[in-house]
Amino acid sequence: MARAYNDRVKPRNFQVGDLVLRRADILKPVAKLDPKWEGPYKVVEIVKAGTYRLQNIYGKILPRPWNVANLKKFYA
Repeated sequence: MARAYNDRVKPRNFQVGDLVLRRADILKPVAKLDPKWEGPYKVVEIVKAGTYRLQNIYGKILPRPWNVANLKKFYA
């Protein structure tokens, strides 16, 4: 069962400088018509595997690192 599951998992890895979106409902609940994703944010540091420090478009670094489960790649 584990092998079948692992075959379908798509790894998400980001590099420093990639643009990503973060989930909006992590910090506050979102209403039905609110956007589910916020961003784009720039990855400025890889803290450890699957954990990233982000920077907004104005250059301010966010106060805490974010897990890859709450991020997705932003395609511009």
